[in-house]
Amino acid sequence: MEISKMNSKENLKSLWKEYNNIYQEHVITNSTIDSTTELIEEADYKVVYLNDLEKRKQVYGICGECNEPGTGYHWCQPCNAKRFKDNFKNWTSGNKDIDEFIQQSQLNAVYFTKYLEWIPFENFKNITYITKGGFGKIYSAEWPEGCICSWDIENQKWKMYDNIK
Repeated sequence: MEISKMNSKENLKSLWKEYNNIYQEHVITNSTIDSTTELIEEADYKVVYLNDLEKRKQVYGICGECNEPGTGYHWCQPCNAKRFKDNFKNWTSGNKDIDEFIQQSQLNAVYFTKYLEWIPFENFKNITYITKGGFGKIYSAEWPEGCICSWDIENQKWKMYDNIK
C-alpha cells in the first residue's frame, strides 16, 4: 500500500498493526480539505512510506546535496544526521544519558519537528515564573535563536525559526 486515505477519526495505530510485520516508517501529511467542509476532523491524510522513494520524491523533492528523495518538507535525514553528528562535540547537557537520548533523536529525525535540541539556560531571555507544577516550577521564556527548520545549502548553515516563546 503506497498511499492510504483515512478519516482522521480512524485510529492511526490500527494502520501500524496491519503492517507491523513489514515495519515501515511513515510520515503523515495533511492533504487538501474538501471545500464544502471546514472541519479538520474530515481531512484526508496521506501516508508516505520512507522506503517508497518515488512517492518521497513527489512529495518532498530531491535533496540538493545527496540527490536522494527528501524525508520531510525541506529535510534530508541522512544529510542532516551528518550535520548533527558533526556538532555533537560542541554541546553537552552534562548528563551522558540525556546527551545520548538527544543525539539519537537528531540522528533519526526524518523531519524538523522530530528531533530534540539541548538549549543552555543562558540562551533563554525574559524568563518569567508561572506557577509550581506537580514535579517542579513552571517558567515561560523566549528563545531568540530559535529552533532548526532546514539546511540552507547556499550559505551552508541551518535556517532557524527564531524568537520562539
